[in-house]
Amino acid sequence: MKSYLKKVEEILKAEPDPAFARRARIIFANLELKNGQKILDVGCGRGFYLKTLAALGLKLNLHGIDLNQKYLDVAQRIVKKPVHLTKAEATNLPFRKNSFDRIIASEILEHIPNDEKAISEIYRVLRPNGIAMITVPNKNYPFFWDPLNWSLERLFNWHLPSNIWWLAGLWADHLRLYEKKELGKKLKKAGFKIKKTWNTTHYCFPFSHFLLYGIGKNLVEKGFFKSFNRFESQTKSFLLDKLLLSPLRQFDGFNKDCSSFSSVNIVLKLRK
Repeated sequence: MKSYLKKVEEILKAEPDPAFARRARIIFANLELKNGQKILDVGCGRGFYLKTLAALGLKLNLHGIDLNQKYLDVAQRIVKKPVHLTKAEATNLPFRKNSFDRIIASEILEHIPNDEKAISEIYRVLRPNGIAMITVPNKNYPFFWDPLNWSLERLFNWHLPSNIWWLAGLWADHLRLYEKKELGKKLKKAGFKIKKTWNTTHYCFPFSHFLLYGIGKNLVEKGFFKSFNRFESQTKSFLLDKLLLSPLRQFDGFNKDCSSFSSVNIVLKLRK
């Protein structure tokens, strides 16, 4: 294991969402990080990936873009090393062609009306032979992750309104979910070479999305369960926290190889 991946594991020990932790591990394990690289996080939000990159002990030139200025302000505060943050759209990246060695775009494309334009912009600013790690929610998600929407989609071809984020489950603020083949066509059209694809997290505790994000996210943002806040400095995890997470982690332990099953996410490693 590369030395910086040990630090990633330390950080992810406190992560309450096993599905988030799994896709983050895949991202960091496949970025092939080296000193001196210029890295862009597209849709960086509050800065989890930038914060983690800054903590790895490598000399990296870190950049992030997002449309939410409040999120960018949080990212500016929590990233402990110099970072360049810009309020911008993924469909109009304010960078020159071939600017970045590595790009992360995790759980972003599903929010963007013109996702193909965003993909072409990511391709444009990535340097030749550079690596992009992209993750999206899987249209073929497991029943237990979001039983209500899973049932509604199959019985009535309908899902809960995506604008009611606390109730919408997997569809919260999402314009679409993705099939692997469909997304692959869009990426290849832009010019990307798909090096590897993962289906991540098939086994999960019932109603995981609602528990973690519909209820859990709301409580964390109100100041409860501070050790569950992935964006702030990690506080010591208390026994109650561990007990609350234990059922989720027990189910997650069955996820060895989800390549042939439904999964919460699709993760792709791309080269230009």
